[in-house]
Amino acid sequence: MAQAHQFKVGDIDCSVLLEGARTTDDPKIDDLKGRYPNATDDELNAALHGVTLVHTSLNPFYINAGGTKILADTGFGVDAQPEMGGVIPALESIGVKPEDIDIIYLTHFHGDHIAGLMDKDNNVVYSNARYMTTSDEWDEWMGKWKDSDDEGHQKNYQMMQSLHDKFVLLSEGDEVADGVSVVAIAGHTLGQSALLVESNGESVIHVADVLHNKAQFKYTNWHFRFDSDAELAVKTRNSILKRCADEGLLTLFYHLKFPGLGHVKADGDGFSWHPID
Repeated sequence: MAQAHQFKVGDIDCSVLLEGARTTDDPKIDDLKGRYPNATDDELNAALHGVTLVHTSLNPFYINAGGTKILADTGFGVDAQPEMGGVIPALESIGVKPEDIDIIYLTHFHGDHIAGLMDKDNNVVYSNARYMTTSDEWDEWMGKWKDSDDEGHQKNYQMMQSLHDKFVLLSEGDEVADGVSVVAIAGHTLGQSALLVESNGESVIHVADVLHNKAQFKYTNWHFRFDSDAELAVKTRNSILKRCADEGLLTLFYHLKFPGLGHVKADGDGFSWHPID
C-alpha cells in the first residue's frame, strides 16, 4: 500500500515516501555483528535488551519548494524485490507523477538510493528531471566503478555516465532550490550530503544514512559495514546529531521506522531518539 507522510515546513510542502520496509523478529547478536563490526558483545546485548522487533525502512523525501518538485533519493525502484518499489505509488498518492519531478537529489550513490533512477529496461524513470549530488560523491563512485570488474559496478557506472549531462555537482551550503540547501555529512560515503529545508522560521533536515540503527544514538562510535570512512562517519554522526539536538531540528533518517521523522536529544554521553507521534 502506498504510504506518504505529508507535512509542511513553513510554505514548503514535504512528504516522506515509504519505498519499503523489512522487519527482523527476535533479533540476535549475530544479526547485528556483521553490520556493526566494532560493536562489543556487551553493547550489542544492551542494544537488544527487550527488543523483539527491528524495523528498517527506506524513506525517500519529496519536497515542493515554490513549485520546484524535488525527490531526494529514489529507493530500489518498481522492479526491485517485492517489499520495495513504493516510491512511485507514494508519489502518485499525493498527485505527483514521475515526469513531474524537476530535480532528483542523490544524498549518496548506494544502491538503495539510486537503483530507482532507471527501470529494468534501462529507461529513465524521471524523464524530465535534472540530477544533483555533491562533487565528492560523484568523484568517489565514478572512480571506483570505472576501475571495477564487478558487473553491478559497471552497470552503475554506465547508468550515471548516461545521465552525466543532466547532473549538477554541488558543495556544502549550495542551494538546490529556494529554501533547500546542501549540508555535507561525509563518512558513510566520501560525499554523502544532507538536505536542509527552511521556510518562515521552520526547518527539517534530511540526514540520509548518518546512522542505520536506533542503537547508534547511544553508541555513536559504531562503524557500519558499508562505510567508506568509518572513523569520519563517527565524527560526522556526533557533530550532526549534536547540531540536531542543539537546534531542535525536526530530523529525517532514511532507515529508521517510517516516516523516520522526529527529534534528537542529548542523553548522557550520547543521544536519544524521539519520533513524531
